[in-house]
Amino acid sequence: MKIKKLLGLGLCTLAAGIIFVGCGSDDSESASVSDDIYTESGYPIIKEGNDVSISFFTGLRASVSTYDSNVNPTTKHLEDLTGIKMDITETTSADKKQKFNVMMTGGDYTDVILDMWSTHSELALYGSQGIFIPLEDLIAEHAPNIQAALDAHPEIRDTWTMEDGHMYTIPRIGNSTHSEVSQRMWINKQWLDNLGLDIPKTTEDFYDVLKAFKEQDANGNGDPNDEVPLSGAITSGWNTNPIPYIANAFIPCTNASGYLNIDENGKVYYARSTDEWKEFLKYMNRLYEDGLIDPLLFTQTSDQLMKLGSNPGDIILGATTGGSVSVFTNTSNTARWNEYIALPPLEGPEGVVSAVRAPDYGSAVLSITNACKYPEAVVRMFDYLYTEEGLIWSQFGEIGNGAIDIAPEGALNIIGEPAKYIRLPFDNVKDLSWNRMGPDYRPADYDLWFTAKENPAEDIEKVLYESAVNDYLPVAQPLETIMPKVAFDTEESRIIVDVTTNVNMYIDQVTAEFVTGKKDIDAGWDEYIETLDRYGLQDYLKVQQDAYDRNQNK
Repeated sequence: MKIKKLLGLGLCTLAAGIIFVGCGSDDSESASVSDDIYTESGYPIIKEGNDVSISFFTGLRASVSTYDSNVNPTTKHLEDLTGIKMDITETTSADKKQKFNVMMTGGDYTDVILDMWSTHSELALYGSQGIFIPLEDLIAEHAPNIQAALDAHPEIRDTWTMEDGHMYTIPRIGNSTHSEVSQRMWINKQWLDNLGLDIPKTTEDFYDVLKAFKEQDANGNGDPNDEVPLSGAITSGWNTNPIPYIANAFIPCTNASGYLNIDENGKVYYARSTDEWKEFLKYMNRLYEDGLIDPLLFTQTSDQLMKLGSNPGDIILGATTGGSVSVFTNTSNTARWNEYIALPPLEGPEGVVSAVRAPDYGSAVLSITNACKYPEAVVRMFDYLYTEEGLIWSQFGEIGNGAIDIAPEGALNIIGEPAKYIRLPFDNVKDLSWNRMGPDYRPADYDLWFTAKENPAEDIEKVLYESAVNDYLPVAQPLETIMPKVAFDTEESRIIVDVTTNVNMYIDQVTAEFVTGKKDIDAGWDEYIETLDRYGLQDYLKVQQDAYDRNQNK
């Protein structure tokens, strides 16, 4: 273990531009390193009889109490496969950033940093100081699976190539198909049928449906006043804020980029300061004034939304947004969630139809420091996690462990094709795997590896996949119009932190006032724009534009 001393908590932030001192290895070690490792590809990596230990720092993921190979089967599998002893310094997810900063400030850091989700600025800083080593040549020479994944996703390769031309991370690549468009609106189809209404296609249709839900006893219990037409939870929950979904009928935008868009001339602009956003706010105000939006929308928590959607007895929720039905009702209650369908993106008054997109740019979850004697071995070890077998080990653990097994003969996936695996319920079970700690690769067909449920009406994964592929992805905001992830220098980072903190707090407040009618939108719009500028929006946009231009020219 490389962390030997108790470090103080006097942390220096990245914005302060502190120069960290690394602990590298001298030239005398190079000969012994080559003696330890098999030069040909494949496994094991370490020559038999040699004792090689590599140190790692990481946080504990959900359902993982330790990565110690005496307990965690994925760690043991990787050690047995590669011959590398993994000396893992682990911490809680909540503490990992602070402890990482302490470790890096003290200079007594591990060989490998895992699952830190580093920013571009952090990678650029540690890379420029020589603490994080360049990985692109190591990947090209020793990691064919990682290289193939990067080649298949050039946008991810380009995202994590810094301005100096180097990659200081091996990114995790790939999510479930539906994750890229998980800002869905769920609407009660049974209520539509009860009232003889069609599925709404436009924002005006949506208004009419919500009004009918409110006034016509949509749940049919004889009480015309117990229905909540549209609710959500802005302050918490998995995409339970309905604002992004509805706003995309007025202007394509995504909270994933901080509502920053790129126009056809390559200019960065802020969607929430446009005339289209103003019209969106007017629409939301209209819904609110007519009693169609839950008055608790701006204050209730995700737990309160769940209670609303899981109301004992009669169903009282008409529509809400969320990554899945699980945000507003228990998925085991099939009869209840089956009343809801994923509503396709709506067409706005100017003909705009857009789905909120959260692009997969990969995540910076592995960096190798200059303290590491065996960077080639590390890259070769994690190349395994970019195979199907490696991903299964990382996410689920050993096949047959109660979490995953080989699909039975004749079992089909969610589109009716032969499935490879069956996922099994393993609630409250710990230490079966790494739960995707660190880098790996989910290819595009990942969702189709697994068996569908015998009763399609119980298969929420099928609903999510089909709504994404059929309704949301075809109209998702084009990637070239979304501000990509880019690197900033120290001064730029300071401006971004200062401006976004003030602007976001102000917009949270004034949006609630505009929607609820406490502030008139037409009368207050000029003041709104002036306040954004006073908080530094133009400086913020200039920083973003400069970084975007550098990113385009690197």
